[in-house]
Amino acid sequence: MPTFSALQLVSLAMAVLSLRTLVRAWHGRRYLLAEPIIPGQLSLLVEIALFLVVPLGVLFHEVGHLVAVWLAGGQVTGFGYLLFLGWVEYSGVANPFARFWIALSGNLVSLVLGSALLVMGLFLRVRRPLSVVFLASSGLILATTLVFYPVLDLVSGLYGDWMQLYRAPWPYPLWLGIVHGGLVLGSVVLWRSRWLRWRVSERIGIPWRLDATDRRALAWQQLADAAERLSAVNSQLIVRCEVADGTPLVELRWGRGSGQRLLHARVGERPDMVEVVALTGEPPIPRASWRAVIPENTLFVRPSPLVDLLQRFQIATDALALNGR
Repeated sequence: MPTFSALQLVSLAMAVLSLRTLVRAWHGRRYLLAEPIIPGQLSLLVEIALFLVVPLGVLFHEVGHLVAVWLAGGQVTGFGYLLFLGWVEYSGVANPFARFWIALSGNLVSLVLGSALLVMGLFLRVRRPLSVVFLASSGLILATTLVFYPVLDLVSGLYGDWMQLYRAPWPYPLWLGIVHGGLVLGSVVLWRSRWLRWRVSERIGIPWRLDATDRRALAWQQLADAAERLSAVNSQLIVRCEVADGTPLVELRWGRGSGQRLLHARVGERPDMVEVVALTGEPPIPRASWRAVIPENTLFVRPSPLVDLLQRFQIATDALALNGR
């Protein structure tokens, strides 16, 4: 068994944080899977990913090495696991190709696990708190496997997996470098993609790395969806979506008696604010205007919670017409 190093001491210290997270998760079990996700709940879910799921990933990583040694006909002479750090010692394997795959095997297990968690977080229909845990865990495992662990190993001289891999006989390091670089480049492209930002935000119900343009588009989707849903239950309501002065606009038109009522609704300069203008009379002229803030946690709620907001504006518009204003 290796002597304790600074990394082993850090791993033991982080194990205390894992125990703390486990206690916090137990005390907060009643709201842990509640929706919508609130800030305190979100931080706990990320802690669960870091301090409870990642250590399981480290265990699977070391088991991958263990199985590879057995498949290569070697003997395991030492095994260690400290939640965030592990090692496998072996003997009886002299073939360079076999030793290369033994060093690579744990990282392959980590890549498969991280990729599986990513797919589950992006596509599996589960409660949003579980999606947070899946996505956070996948990001931590993949980033550690592809970036942090290789850099730490190659820079510090730990002589761990990646030092052994890139010091293996030629041409194994060449092919590994090509694949490794491709995976890192692909991960960066995915991380920077608008699709990932939207998909993650939708899965967890919270805007994630969305800019003002993204938030405005989401607010517009909610507004248009609310208008369509409102017209589905009100046969007298006519809904039209158009672009006015370069800005998407929803027009709601309905009649009471001989007069016409209109609502013009759009997302304002602030991406979290809806601007509404009420028009009444023949011909309809502007009578009043309102602004309403869209709470961040409603951007991904379905059906749209803005249906109730538009109904309130309809009632207010009818009151303006009845009062002769």
